[in-house]
Amino acid sequence: MGQQNKGRFLDRPTPWLDPPAPGPTVVIDIDGPLANMDAFTHLIQSPKYKDRDWKSFHGHFGDAALNRAGGRLVRDLVDAGFTIAYTTTRLDTFMPTTDYWIRQKSLPPGHIECREFWTDGTIRPALDIKRRHWWKWVDKFEDQSPIVAWIDDGPEAVGMLAEQGCPVWKFDQLIVEHQADNLLPIIERGPRPAEELAKQRAEARPIFDEAEAVHQRNHKKWQKAHVARMKQRQKERRERRAQS
Repeated sequence: MGQQNKGRFLDRPTPWLDPPAPGPTVVIDIDGPLANMDAFTHLIQSPKYKDRDWKSFHGHFGDAALNRAGGRLVRDLVDAGFTIAYTTTRLDTFMPTTDYWIRQKSLPPGHIECREFWTDGTIRPALDIKRRHWWKWVDKFEDQSPIVAWIDDGPEAVGMLAEQGCPVWKFDQLIVEHQADNLLPIIERGPRPAEELAKQRAEARPIFDEAEAVHQRNHKKWQKAHVARMKQRQKERRERRAQS
């Protein structure tokens, strides 16, 4: 029985680790365009950060309501021949729950970019993580899975991604075009001419590279401290077991 359970666990999909499927790709933000957590935001609305119940809030990721307009959008994009991938600033710890939720809501399974604990830590700003997602995709996946549209509902995220040369659209705008049966021509046209996106990308890349290098240098201190904490906890657990 134990071996059977282990096998089922190992066979579970890991789209946050696996490369995306090939083909023209639309990336969509999970929280907002697809997942509605409004029923649980009261848990993190305390004026004092220490009083916000993030653990309980995160525990409800699997209970999020589906934004039906977003669901129809991604399903129609798949029917039109696009590959769907997802982006989120949720920690990678929550990706099994997130992927299960995607499948439970009959959304197309796809690659997930997330907040990576070892790379990002827990407090890195969301905009920095989304910017890293874009450039990671450019470096690792663009040849086989070029992004033809990136969808986000946050004005700041849309503005930042546009500055990177990303073909980003505001979610509400694409929903209007979808309802008007104008979605595919809009995506084919793109938010800006291709040459403008390429110029913006060339200007933004060295800025990102410098900022990412600074983050990683500073983050190494956190990584070393984290390793030391884990070793200390293991030592304390061994001592407690020896005394019991």
